[in-house]
Amino acid sequence: MLACTIAVASDFEVPRTSWGVPDVQGMWDYSSRTSMERSPVFEGALVISPERMAELVPSFEQWAEALEATGAEAPGPDNVGAYNSFWIDIRDGLGSVDGELRTSFVIYPEDGRIPWREDGRDNRNAQRARMSYDHIEKNAGPEGFPLSERCLISFSSVIPFTPSLYNNNMQIVQSPTHVVIMAEMVNDARIVAIDAEFSENMIPKWHGNSVGYYEGDELVVVTKGFHPLQVARGGGYTSENATITERFRISRENVLNYKFTIEDPDLYREAWTGELEMKQSEGIYEYACHEGNYAMPGILAGARLEEAAQAQSSN
Repeated sequence: MLACTIAVASDFEVPRTSWGVPDVQGMWDYSSRTSMERSPVFEGALVISPERMAELVPSFEQWAEALEATGAEAPGPDNVGAYNSFWIDIRDGLGSVDGELRTSFVIYPEDGRIPWREDGRDNRNAQRARMSYDHIEKNAGPEGFPLSERCLISFSSVIPFTPSLYNNNMQIVQSPTHVVIMAEMVNDARIVAIDAEFSENMIPKWHGNSVGYYEGDELVVVTKGFHPLQVARGGGYTSENATITERFRISRENVLNYKFTIEDPDLYREAWTGELEMKQSEGIYEYACHEGNYAMPGILAGARLEEAAQAQSSN
C-alpha cells in the first residue's frame, strides 16, 4: 500500500496516438473498496492514512474471522453453485488517487455527499414508475425481469464507472474519428463520435448517446439521452434529463485518471463530481451472459404450465 503522495516524474510525457491526440487506449481495472459517498465514519476527511484505513476498513480476512467468531451460519439450504468470495473483486482496501487513499469517489461537494434536491428522490421514483414495465407481472414475459437478468445492462457497467462485486474492467479503443468504450460487464460498448454534435432526434440508448473531444491531455466524453428503462431500473444516479461528462487522462505510467461530473436538475441542487484511478488490466473476459442459461425459459415455461393447470381446474 502506498503511504504517501506519488510525485509524477517531471519527465513523464502523456502518450499520444499517431494522429497526435492523448492515447488513453488499453484495458483498465477500477476495482476498490471506496464507495461513491463518504461515510460519516471518516469524519469528513477525503484522504486518510494507511494506518487510519486499517482501523476503519476491515480486510476480507478480518471480516471473515469476525463472522466466524460469532458462530453465525448462513440461513437456508446448502450452496448449490452460487457465488462465493473467489468471484468477488473489490480489493482489500480503499482506492487511491496519486497515492492518496480516498474515502469517497465524490470530491465535489467537498463533504463527499451527493447534493440531492429535497424532492430529488421523489422525482426519481416518479420517473421510474412512469417509465418502467412494473405493470407487467414478472412471469408474464421477459419484460418483467430485471435488466441484468435479461443480459441487457448490469452493475459496474453503467455510467459513471464505479466498482461493484466483480467485472470491474473496461477497455478503450481510439481512432481518428471515434472512440469505443467497452465495459467487461455484459460487454456493453459505447461508440463515441469525436468532435460531433448531438442529434436533435437522437434515440435514447442503453448508456445514453455520447460525443467526445480532446482538451489538453484529456479525452472528454459527454453523454445524455438515456434509455427510459435504464432510468427506471438501472439508472442509479440519473434521470431522463441527466448529462454526464467524463474525463480520461493518463496521469502516470499504467494509470488512468477518471473524473466524472453529473448535471441533473431534476434530482440535484447542483452538479457534482467524482474521481478515481484505474490501473492497467491484464485483460478482460467475454461476458457470456445467456449461453447455457436456461433459467428464464424455465421460469416462463413453468408459469405457463401453472396457468394451464389453474385454467383446467376452474373448468
